[in-house]
Amino acid sequence: MYGDLEIEIQINRKAWSDGLIHAINNVGKQLFVSDSAVVIKDKYPKALHHFLVLPWKEIDSIYDLATEDDGLLQEMYELGLKAAGTSGLPVDRFDFGYHMKPSMRRLHLHVISKDYFSPCLSHRYHWNAFNTEFLIRHENVVEKLRKEGKIIRPSLHYIMQLLETPLQCNQCIYRAKRFADLKLHLKQHVECETDSATS
Repeated sequence: MYGDLEIEIQINRKAWSDGLIHAINNVGKQLFVSDSAVVIKDKYPKALHHFLVLPWKEIDSIYDLATEDDGLLQEMYELGLKAAGTSGLPVDRFDFGYHMKPSMRRLHLHVISKDYFSPCLSHRYHWNAFNTEFLIRHENVVEKLRKEGKIIRPSLHYIMQLLETPLQCNQCIYRAKRFADLKLHLKQHVECETDSATS
């Protein structure tokens, strides 16, 4: 039997995990909409440009996908390309993928610029969640679904190994011992790119 505190914790967890479902129904947050999916901006962006593409269909995660969802994934990707296009950056400056262990319900495709420059990127786990195999690339999800008919959930041990991966810059060979050092290094990349664009 749950006590009042345990019940309140469970309710708060559910409210958090259902946040995306509420967000996509908020017309003010919708950037692009189709019959199958919707694009919103990530509330806590982990880069200068960070979009989420979510289906209207009730699919919790990639592990609930079936072969008939192939067309849906393609439409989600196309909407993601459209969102990335609003940034003015070439598409190869974006990562497109799904987290191995998402924190929120409703399937969502991350469309995120590779600068990873954001105050919301505040922990090594945030970095590794996007810069290791923890972020399963869109094309890999599509390929596995076509070949195997489903996406197999990895072990929690493997997931934690990925999140504990040593810090490696995604744009050069730099390796950081501390997350704060990596943040400063990423800032230098952004500043260099800005200087190049203005010169």
